[in-house]
Amino acid sequence: MALYPRDGIVEAVGPDRCRLTLGSWSWPSLAAAIARFDTEIDVVGPAELVDAFDHLARRLTRTAAGRTPGAAAGQP
Repeated sequence: MALYPRDGIVEAVGPDRCRLTLGSWSWPSLAAAIARFDTEIDVVGPAELVDAFDHLARRLTRTAAGRTPGAAAGQP
């Protein structure tokens, strides 16, 4: 993970783990901000953030499969 995430605090918690503390205006935007890092993610809470990651994962899966609502209507 980046040493300086610009909008958060990174703390080392082990030789191969860190804790990222961020704030955001919504759970989905917080999930997206965390997902920008190319690493595995363990959400320690709250449940709303887990739900936001689930929602984001389903959206991205539909996008990757070309099944977005706009694609069905012939839109980009």
